[in-house]
Amino acid sequence: MGDELLKSQNYSKLSDSFGRVARKLRISITDRCNMRCIYCMPYNNTEWFEQDNILSYKEILKLATIFSGLGVKKIRLTGGEPTVRPKMEDLIRSLSKINGIESVSMTTNGLLLSEGKAKQLKEAGLGSVNISLDTFKADRFKSICGIDGLNQVLASIQAADDAGLKLKINTVVVRGWNDDEVVDFARFARSTGYTVRFIEFMPLDGSGIWEPNLVFSKREMIERIKKNVKELVPLQNDSSEPAMLYSFIDGKGTVGFIPSMTEPFCQYCDRIRITSDGRFLTCLFENTGGGYDLKSLLRSGRSDDYIRRYILECIVKKPEGVISIIETKTLKPTINLMHRIGG
Repeated sequence: MGDELLKSQNYSKLSDSFGRVARKLRISITDRCNMRCIYCMPYNNTEWFEQDNILSYKEILKLATIFSGLGVKKIRLTGGEPTVRPKMEDLIRSLSKINGIESVSMTTNGLLLSEGKAKQLKEAGLGSVNISLDTFKADRFKSICGIDGLNQVLASIQAADDAGLKLKINTVVVRGWNDDEVVDFARFARSTGYTVRFIEFMPLDGSGIWEPNLVFSKREMIERIKKNVKELVPLQNDSSEPAMLYSFIDGKGTVGFIPSMTEPFCQYCDRIRITSDGRFLTCLFENTGGGYDLKSLLRSGRSDDYIRRYILECIVKKPEGVISIIETKTLKPTINLMHRIGG
């Protein structure tokens, strides 16, 4: 990086070479987690970031303000598990006050989202929460997530609802692990009114177990739900959203599908990421160890204008996405480690 960046064309928005414009920023505030989900983290072999390498809340706020000035409208906090970082309500309160930011949301495993915590985060400015839940079976929960925590997560779902947070359930479906519960989750969506989003298994696991035959496709899920629950009707969907939403034909309940592997939505992607150690990722499937180092710019005293121009230089290099990796048949496990880059 040199001062020649300051001479670059003066773009005013986060537009890449494919014409996509980024408006949603996902910020990982920690790589630490209180679960050990097999499709996310290495088991008993996790190398944590040194805490001095993690962005401070002040640094996160500074970057979020710069990104807001470039057109970002929505911020989602991720991890690791974001609730393990102390005083995150202070960060939410500050982020929600940034000019141009329309919403602040969070993705969580729910273990620490007690009734009091959910209310506290809501009062700080959190608008919505996605809670991960992959099974209703306690023994299976432990085998997938590494701990006994099913009842805590179910309680957190109720706590988030009671606090007035908009709520979605994220369910990663893996063939042979929990695909037999797709019907149960569809019925859960009907009985509770919560939107359940089924996510195809992606090669972002820390254990290197991903392989194509473990992907239980959106098409298979829909067929199973139609056969065992009720017919599904597609809703009017926002093409920039990863989930394709469906309602049941009787209007009772909504489910969504995120078919990252079988029907990639890369051409509509409007999301970018900041990792907990301060790297800017233009794509979830950026090269392993990749991204652009914003932390060094912050800590070396570079001006906001310099950082802004650097970000604009980087966004132009955003790759086409996983679709090109699939087409070139170079898809493999651990393209990135989900717990380090955020969901």
